[in-house]
Amino acid sequence: MSELADSFRKMRKEGQAKKAFNRRKSTKLLVKKGIRFTCHNNGAHLIVDGPDDLIDFWPGTGRWKTRDGVDGFGVKSLINYMETQEE
Repeated sequence: MSELADSFRKMRKEGQAKKAFNRRKSTKLLVKKGIRFTCHNNGAHLIVDGPDDLIDFWPGTGRWKTRDGVDGFGVKSLINYMETQEE
């Protein structure tokens, strides 16, 4: 095997491990905050019950998008968005 191929394999495994960590961490944070959601695709896609609408959240990458079209990045940003919408 070439050194370059080995480097790419290593990078892919590191990326997969990071996404798995993000899925676990984000899900735990949502549970801790008492935010209701349903889990799809073994945790790769969460549908969060937002204050006004459903929110699609992909915890591996941190991307989220409301069904109304508002989008953002990161679980903390999602929680902040939800808290500001409740006011």
